[in-house]
Amino acid sequence: ATRGGGEVTSLNAYLDPLNGRCFMKNEGYWTFELCHLKKIRQFHESENKRAPVSVEYSLGDFLGMDATPLEGALVAHRFVGGTRCDETNDGRNTVVQYSCDPSTDSHIEWIKETTVCTYTMMFVTPLLCSHPSVVKAPKHKTKVADYLTGLEASCFYRVEGWWTYEFCYLKSVKQFHQEHNTNVAEFKLGVSTKRELHEAETAADIQMDEGSKEPVPYFVQWYRGGTKCDVTGEPRMTEVRFKCAVDNLNVIASIKERSTCSYVLEFYTPLVCNHPSFQATMDPHRNIDCYPTES
Repeated sequence: ATRGGGEVTSLNAYLDPLNGRCFMKNEGYWTFELCHLKKIRQFHESENKRAPVSVEYSLGDFLGMDATPLEGALVAHRFVGGTRCDETNDGRNTVVQYSCDPSTDSHIEWIKETTVCTYTMMFVTPLLCSHPSVVKAPKHKTKVADYLTGLEASCFYRVEGWWTYEFCYLKSVKQFHQEHNTNVAEFKLGVSTKRELHEAETAADIQMDEGSKEPVPYFVQWYRGGTKCDVTGEPRMTEVRFKCAVDNLNVIASIKERSTCSYVLEFYTPLVCNHPSFQATMDPHRNIDCYPTES
């Protein structure tokens, strides 16, 4: 929702302790850096000490406030005039969304290329949590992770050709090949702990899959720190997406390597279906397709 100028100014004052500070987030091959009220860059550091930065792009310099924060964010900043994009023939640009999270230090939560050379970054910080608009706001009833406790101590499997994938909730994602009941090849695609996943949850972790006829909500948890990737030199990591399963089954629906050694695992479970964020978009009616049979 659009906020009044006075409220935006007030919110930005709560971010003053970030002035002069820069924050970095590693996403496999790339590292992203946000310098508050200054600039954003995307770069890759080589192992050559004489030339530590081998590739670098500017994602924009600070322009000012953006009037339309995403749901779950309180204020947004716009950065424009970055490195020229070949596809658009214009400079790269980014909108940074700032949200409240009292349980963590200020950090970049995620960054996505929403359209070609246009980016959205989510920055979470406890600094905004004492603003009157946050204090007076009704508290979120419960976290999505609270609905998933029934998956604890459980592991789920999916076989795709030569590989078997294992997802153990709140523990790890693995890829292995087994012969004669022995794992002859195994890679960890990410690990995590209950505490860090639960405390890191924000409203931004509930997103919409626009790939189907009707947008489908899903909840995101990241499993990082997997087996080191030979190509990128970085640990493997997996984005686990939880979706509502109306057929009452817990199942790994798919797993894909989105980029080198970075994976997306879709997990369907009935446990999230009762969360308000999932109920709002659920259609209680399901079509039954009928086909004639040969007599």
